[in-house]
Amino acid sequence: MTLSAKSLVPPAAPSRTVQCYHCGRHCAVSVHAMSSSCSQCYRQLAIADIVVRSRHWGSRLQTCGKILLDRKADVRVNLLTAGGGVEVHGSLRGKIVSFGPVTLGEAARIDGDLEAPAIYVSPGATILGGTFSIVPVPKLEQAAAKVT
Repeated sequence: MTLSAKSLVPPAAPSRTVQCYHCGRHCAVSVHAMSSSCSQCYRQLAIADIVVRSRHWGSRLQTCGKILLDRKADVRVNLLTAGGGVEVHGSLRGKIVSFGPVTLGEAARIDGDLEAPAIYVSPGATILGGTFSIVPVPKLEQAAAKVT
C-alpha cells in the first residue's frame, strides 16, 4: 500500500472569526479554542464564554465570546469587554464595551457607561448612571483595510 502526499496532509481545522478586544481587528481562531493570540497585535485573547454566578471584583473582565451575569452576580470592574454580547441579570458597576448586543434583564442593576451595537432593556431593569452609546461594529472588510 502506497501513501500519497494528499493522504498525509491533515484536513484544515474549522475556524471562526473573532474581533480582538485589544486592537479591534478580526482574526481567525479554531472553533474549539478557549484562548488564542491576536494575529495583528499578538496579545492574548480569551475566546470562551464567561458566566458569572456570584461576586466578581477586578480591573477587567474580557472575552471574545459572550458574558452572562446571573441573577445573583455582583460584578465590579473597571472594564467589561465582550465580543459576542453581554446579558445582565444581576448587578454590574463599570464600563461595558460589547461588539454584540447587550441585554439587561428585569432584575439587572447597572451603573456605568455602555457601548454596544444594540441595547435591549427589559421592564424592571435599573439604570443608576452612565452614558449609553450605540456604535456600529466594523465590518470584516473595514478591519482588513486597517491592516494594510
